[in-house]
Amino acid sequence: MPVWKLIGVVLMVLSSGCGHATGHTREASESQRVERLSVDEPEDGVRVKGSTVGARINALIANGQFAEAEALIAEASAGSLLSQAQATEKLRQIAQLSTRVGQLPASLQRAKDFPSQLKDSTLFEIKQMLQRKNFSLATESQLKMVKKLLEDPDRVMEKMGTVR
Repeated sequence: MPVWKLIGVVLMVLSSGCGHATGHTREASESQRVERLSVDEPEDGVRVKGSTVGARINALIANGQFAEAEALIAEASAGSLLSQAQATEKLRQIAQLSTRVGQLPASLQRAKDFPSQLKDSTLFEIKQMLQRKNFSLATESQLKMVKKLLEDPDRVMEKMGTVR
């Protein structure tokens, strides 16, 4: 983990307060934290918790900051700002984006024009290459093929089984 990421995590932990604070101080800082992580109250007066924290998690994931996103997911789940189902979905999304091409089944890697030079690349990196139109490692069609394989390898395996 780069030093700046570690510093960010430490600052996040330190900003949540220390354990020896008075009850009043602790309650005030907790209510401020909930307020900060929640959106404004909708018209019907019901507070929607976690909407801002969900957006922050999505932003971290979109930037490829998976360790920070996982830490925020854990904190938000523990603080009941994120439901267990939401946390599970976010962690599944992170796991999928972190999947390396080399983790695909060998039968898929033997596909015609499979770019073996991408074996150490993740789905996140493949998507970035496509978005930035960076075709230095593989052609656009190869990147799209690998992206599809990483996003839904089971479906591709089904098609290969029925096409034979």
